[in-house]
Amino acid sequence: MSGYNSAMLLPLLFACTAPTEDTAASEHYDAPDSAGSFTAVSYQSTVTARGGETLPVQVWYPSREGDLGDVVEYDGIWTDQARSQGEAACGVPRPVILFSHGNGGVRWQSTFFTEMAAAHGYIVVAPDHVGNTLTDIGDVDRDTVALRRPHDIQDAYEWLLSESSTVGSRLYGCAQESDGYAVVGHSFGGFTSLFLSGAQIDTAALSSACETDGGGWLCGIPEIAQEAVVSRKDERIWAAVPMTPVGAQTFGAQLSAQDTPILVLGGELDDLTTMAQQVTPIYEGVGGSPAYLATLEGAGHYSFSVMCSLVPSFNGCGEGFLDHETTIRVTNELTLGFLGEQRGYEASAFLPTEGPVEWTAR
Repeated sequence: MSGYNSAMLLPLLFACTAPTEDTAASEHYDAPDSAGSFTAVSYQSTVTARGGETLPVQVWYPSREGDLGDVVEYDGIWTDQARSQGEAACGVPRPVILFSHGNGGVRWQSTFFTEMAAAHGYIVVAPDHVGNTLTDIGDVDRDTVALRRPHDIQDAYEWLLSESSTVGSRLYGCAQESDGYAVVGHSFGGFTSLFLSGAQIDTAALSSACETDGGGWLCGIPEIAQEAVVSRKDERIWAAVPMTPVGAQTFGAQLSAQDTPILVLGGELDDLTTMAQQVTPIYEGVGGSPAYLATLEGAGHYSFSVMCSLVPSFNGCGEGFLDHETTIRVTNELTLGFLGEQRGYEASAFLPTEGPVEWTAR
């Protein structure tokens, strides 16, 4: 398919007029194909994780202030659209998203989405999974990181709740625990989002599968896990969006324990977490409802991050792949439409009718 048309993807039923008061935020909903009513503001902080690690965290929040400071420079490497200053528009608590980066990724690796979500009124928090980032990958073995990653996300969420209740914090009043959060992740972060939203690891079954298949991505887990069935489910999660996820063999039959609404995104030309071996089996195995699978035609693994701008030779980047502008636009609209649906807005027609998307729903 070609000729992506966002007007056909998201009809006028999404259109809303921005409220003049933040107290109307609970009734306000920006069309997913719009730029959003707010300016995204971002800053970095740190979280002390339950294991004692210090995790850098990036926060994005919505603001309506006029003086918003400089454009944010992420770790001196990357800039996008977010600004450095501005009061959070938190007259009422905002919906919350926790983002999990990929293997060897970084907390700001998908600013095209995290900044857009903030412009649409979300609070977004993304920790670095220390020992598995762009600058320290390999410092912690991958199996240990796999079991710790969900805790990193939960610890970052607890930090947000603490900040939200602290007078004088930039995030005062921005979140309340009873509202919960959505979890979005790319690649290994997709695995993390599945784990958090209910998928479990049967260590005996994983060990058997690893012996049968001659190895696997996380075959060290049975040796270090303390439980026969490992669960990291967080009951506060109300939706999950794994982008190009890994973990089909790791979770196996226990994918069915995943039970939150879910949108799985994959790239047709992904040669790392392929549709055939990872993405489609994950979609077919999860137990969440509703469940959607969107395959972006011509997209690769790194199409769902900013890495194509940093390393143009990566899979999903440059000639032969779907242009990045289209990829990020479709990804944002699908994800924001899906999350809006789960928040109770009339979003049933966000399913694509044409464009570079193969769509499956159940």
